[in-house]
Amino acid sequence: MRPYLASFKLLPSWAETKSAIPGLLLIVLPIAVVSELIYWFESDYVESVYHVPAPVISLMIAAVIAIVVTNIVILPSRFSNGLQFSTRWLLKIGIVLYGLNFSYDLWLKPGSQWILAIGLITVVIPMIVAYFLGKLLRLDDHSSVLVSVGTGICGISAIVATQQAIKSDEDSAGMALATILVFGTFVLFLYPVLDGLLSLSTNVYGIWTGATTLDLPQLVAAALQGGGNASLLPALWVKSIRIGLLAPVILLLVMRFARKGKKDPKAQSVSNYGSVIGAFPLFIVAFFLMILLNTVVPLPNWFVAPVASGKGEFLSLNIANILLTTAIIGICFRVRKDVVSKSGWKILVTGGIAWGVQSLLVLWLASSFPIPHV
Repeated sequence: MRPYLASFKLLPSWAETKSAIPGLLLIVLPIAVVSELIYWFESDYVESVYHVPAPVISLMIAAVIAIVVTNIVILPSRFSNGLQFSTRWLLKIGIVLYGLNFSYDLWLKPGSQWILAIGLITVVIPMIVAYFLGKLLRLDDHSSVLVSVGTGICGISAIVATQQAIKSDEDSAGMALATILVFGTFVLFLYPVLDGLLSLSTNVYGIWTGATTLDLPQLVAAALQGGGNASLLPALWVKSIRIGLLAPVILLLVMRFARKGKKDPKAQSVSNYGSVIGAFPLFIVAFFLMILLNTVVPLPNWFVAPVASGKGEFLSLNIANILLTTAIIGICFRVRKDVVSKSGWKILVTGGIAWGVQSLLVLWLASSFPIPHV
């Protein structure tokens, strides 16, 4: 067997699963249940009073709870395996199923070339800013990459997928997630206000929101609050372009880190490509195959609803959301005070500046490009 396939593993061992049970049952499950209950109460209130989807979903609530708990309680070591299990195994299944929420149909609409251009710029700019700012602040490469991918592509999902792909430590992933939560929540309040002050068209506002809002639930809420349904469709259009760029971006990052980790600089190129193949996560391939399946053969709502989209909306309870919530809990348990004190402020500054530059540039481009109304 080739060395880069030697560690390939489809399923966890029984010993790994057994050791994870205490942490899953006594830590992960209770937090997941509490976060869902809080979300249901929030959802009922927001939708009945403001008639828009709840902006803070269970994923985000679970992240906040996990960060609070890990900073006030010292967990016994026997629970750590459950947290690691959720980030290693449950995460991958959740991401694959989450692909059923998307379709490539929007890529084929007239005017897609302008949306594609904005999507590319949206992804590239945070990565460039984070790279140079990370060097200036002496931030490690993994942290710079994670916060830039989260800012440029699709927030939480992009961070957890990339963290698995480049084998980053969970401390960096946790801080990147915390950064995304901070600025994603900031967008919810800032964008609708700026929309009123700048008198943006619904099309421009939707594209701006879709290109620079960090996570999907926040995007839906911000688009509807600022421009209603007329802004939501262009927002989802450009967001689909960003999500579609996740696979090539991860491939490039895996190649970069695989080659960077090679000890012998004179190794044959085939060995490098072998390392890339071995390092590239198959669950990312499965994620995009799931989107392709949903594009070519749209799956019925009775199947998709309980698996990936709840009631056919983005924010409802479903298997994919539950699995991703458990993974977020495991990752955010690494966001402790001792970790934040080391480099947390650097990640926050890097993510904030990268998002700020991205937001201003995209707003100018969306106002300047001859983008047709969706």
